[in-house]
Amino acid sequence: MGKFLFVFIIIIGTTNKLSAQYVDQNFSIKPFKIFVQIIDTAKEGCWTNISETRAYIKNKLSESGTQLIDDQSKTDLTLTFSLMAQRTGHGWCYGNMSLRLTANVMIGEYMILGTFYQKNNVDIKSQHFNNSALKWLEKTLPDLK
Repeated sequence: MGKFLFVFIIIIGTTNKLSAQYVDQNFSIKPFKIFVQIIDTAKEGCWTNISETRAYIKNKLSESGTQLIDDQSKTDLTLTFSLMAQRTGHGWCYGNMSLRLTANVMIGEYMILGTFYQKNNVDIKSQHFNNSALKWLEKTLPDLK
């Protein structure tokens, strides 16, 4: 139980950081070529519908007119969905879902990773994150317009 509390506090602490944000209401991902990346660090069966989640994201973006590219080296922006979760000693899954839109930007001779958008969600589920990941994406993806 002590390990669970420690990890849960770390997750909460990293997702509730105060930061200054500016959102340009005119920004849209539609003129850009987007690569969809899925990062799965869930353990012990806490997330098993990874390919369904990837297809869901791609379908929602395609429906809105977004240009999707399968070769990350030829894209303008990368949309990354990641899910980190593990089971407690009582069988519940706890973890963090994150959606991030990034771009590699060259400034002189330096490559800088720029973040255009990021949203996180900490949750705990009695079985797994399969349905809750899709529901969270359903609410979150329209932010990217």
